[in-house]
Amino acid sequence: MIEEPSPGGPTGSASRPAPAGPGPGPGAGDGPPPHDQPAGGPLRPLLLGAVVGALVGAVAAGGIVAAVDDSGGSTVTKVISQPPATQLARPSTQLAGNDIATIVNQAEPSVVAITVNGGPTSSNGAAGTGFVISPDGYVATNNHVVEGANRIQVQFTNGRTVDARLVGRDPSTDLAVVKVDGTGLPAAQLGSSDGAQIGDSVVAIGNALALQGGLTVTNGIISGKNRQVPEQTGAVLFGMLQTDAAINPGNSGGPLLDSQGRVIGINTAVANTAQNIGFAIPISKAIPVFDDLRSGRKPAFLGVSTQDLTPQIASQLNVSVTQGAVVTQVSSGTPAATAGVRKNDVIVQLDNTPITAASDLQTAIRSHQPGQTVSVVVVRGSQRLTLSARLSTRPDPTG
Repeated sequence: MIEEPSPGGPTGSASRPAPAGPGPGPGAGDGPPPHDQPAGGPLRPLLLGAVVGALVGAVAAGGIVAAVDDSGGSTVTKVISQPPATQLARPSTQLAGNDIATIVNQAEPSVVAITVNGGPTSSNGAAGTGFVISPDGYVATNNHVVEGANRIQVQFTNGRTVDARLVGRDPSTDLAVVKVDGTGLPAAQLGSSDGAQIGDSVVAIGNALALQGGLTVTNGIISGKNRQVPEQTGAVLFGMLQTDAAINPGNSGGPLLDSQGRVIGINTAVANTAQNIGFAIPISKAIPVFDDLRSGRKPAFLGVSTQDLTPQIASQLNVSVTQGAVVTQVSSGTPAATAGVRKNDVIVQLDNTPITAASDLQTAIRSHQPGQTVSVVVVRGSQRLTLSARLSTRPDPTG
């Protein structure tokens, strides 16, 4: 549902493990929702179902993963309906047993175990995974692995452990980059997730449960695409890959590899009340974020939270369009608010880019620079309006 973060409170619905990592950070919502609504009335939640439990960040912390809300009760993970993924006209890639060993030998040297604040055995420590993305020491991982960390350490497969510093993190995408001193480090081969299809074989490598003796390797297939994964912070991760390769606490931030040993995803979350349902951030969506974090570029910011338009929501809002990003929240004082964007508007275009889903809007915003003026085409009831918004700089995360 969320297009971008702000210092506002959480609005999402999924959770992280209660003891996971160095503690929860700021919400990724855009602040309190405004009171303006179209004449059709408020937008009601539309869900295909709900499951008790939660999607939890795959971080090892104290050896126990539990999903609880602020009152200590169980949480509910919203299962959001998705349109069928476009199927590609090619056979799924398959792995033979010896191929897995070849992939591990190729990719494992670039994979690192990450510990923060002393690791899972300390009171506020945790463990996760990362992978080297450049020979000069930049390492990719999840935001929730390093969020709030006072000390970050990276261990290579040869046993060498070094301190790392945080370069940058983005709570809205749950991605982060840390840096270790070094040259000539083995970097992972980054692939493309755009061509991945259901049934393709994959391999996951990670610091599962922070077990002694080395990284853990599992394999499976891509079992779903374009999933929306709500996090407890209020952020919603769009376009996620679903896999049945076992992802356990400690795997967060580790690579999901294709049959050629190329990184196509970043293992991030797992459904803790189901079997073999894990989620990875597609690498094609992650690379631009990593580039921004490494360079220190600040992403552009519009100031809305959105969700995909479904037939049910379109009927509620009495709009004729069938695709777009429904505005669920507009933060006060943001470019969207100044431009006149309202809750329940359906954004269908940003400049010349068609918006068919919430993920399109997130991508389109990131392709612009702060200070640029963009046209925002919205459908509001029977009206089609073109608004003008001057993008600002995304607020820095805190914590």
